[in-house]
Amino acid sequence: MTNTNKITLPGKKRSAMRALFRFLRLGTHPQSFVKSSGLLRSFRENRPVDFAGNPLPWLPYSLIRILDERVTSEMRVFEYGAGYSTLYFAHRVETVVSIEHVEAWVATLKTAMPENVVLEAQNKGESYIEAPSRFSKFDLILIDGLDRSACMEAAKNSLTERGVMIVDDSHREEIAVKILEFKSSGFKALPFFGPRPTSLIETQATVLYKESNVLDL
Repeated sequence: MTNTNKITLPGKKRSAMRALFRFLRLGTHPQSFVKSSGLLRSFRENRPVDFAGNPLPWLPYSLIRILDERVTSEMRVFEYGAGYSTLYFAHRVETVVSIEHVEAWVATLKTAMPENVVLEAQNKGESYIEAPSRFSKFDLILIDGLDRSACMEAAKNSLTERGVMIVDDSHREEIAVKILEFKSSGFKALPFFGPRPTSLIETQATVLYKESNVLDL
């Protein structure tokens, strides 16, 4: 008969004072995750940046690490929802096309965007959802705006043969259902978990991809 009791190993419990000092050291040790990732700085400044102040997408750090390594200068990127991720990709890829429904935010962003960014204000509705179809196909499409489930369905036809889709907040019920539909049509789904810039709360984002893909997953 199998013993179903959980097996635990002994540990050396810290005193409350030592635990407090260890916690405070997280903010000063150069190899601390909150320090090296920029999480501490992003939390303090309330904007998604790395330790040096460079823009980051508002995605789990585990996924940002993959993008840091595998996004290349030949890629074309489309975003539903513009912001710091737009700047992040703009300095790494050939072209970024981003649509955003908040016009005042678009006006602010345009003052900081380089020439390889196409940034448009677009109200909620069919034109917003179908926006990628007005351009050549993309290597990476980020779903981080309005009507995400509908945008996922529309955007898959705008992916290149090796293109990937990143869906933020993929824990949401309606998105989880849509991901199952993608998987039944030949896509693979790889979820990434963990904190993201400005927050210690665990989040989830999922990459949808085919066997051969631009991120070599």
